[in-house]
Amino acid sequence: MKALVLSVVFALTAVVNAVSGNSIKDFAYNSEKQENGVETQTVYKVKEGKYLERHLQYNYTRDEKGRVSAKEILKWNQDNSRFEKQYCLNFSYTDNEVSVEYVAWSSKAGDYTNVKAKAVYQTNENGMNYMAYNRNEKGNL
Repeated sequence: MKALVLSVVFALTAVVNAVSGNSIKDFAYNSEKQENGVETQTVYKVKEGKYLERHLQYNYTRDEKGRVSAKEILKWNQDNSRFEKQYCLNFSYTDNEVSVEYVAWSSKAGDYTNVKAKAVYQTNENGMNYMAYNRNEKGNL
């Protein structure tokens, strides 16, 4: 069941990319595994077909079962020549459910404290349910 859902997601992504004109050759990727187990993927924009310009960096943390438990997204700042934290996706798993929490970086607090949204994917005998929650001005989901 999970393989079917993932296949559909990948197929839809390919169709959206084809229709929107996104080209895979516009970006280059470099993946590295750190000593602490974090996998880092750096995304470069390809300029004029031969120059690489830093764009994004993804840091993946995995749980004991090898599943992604967090995906941290950093964006390149040309002014200070470094990647700056933007947001993090936190994943939690149960037998029939995957929850994804979107948390924005707070430079004031120096941590991911601003929960913006949450998505819950549940599998059941009829297929899959998807529920999305957004925070309101009061901070409630």
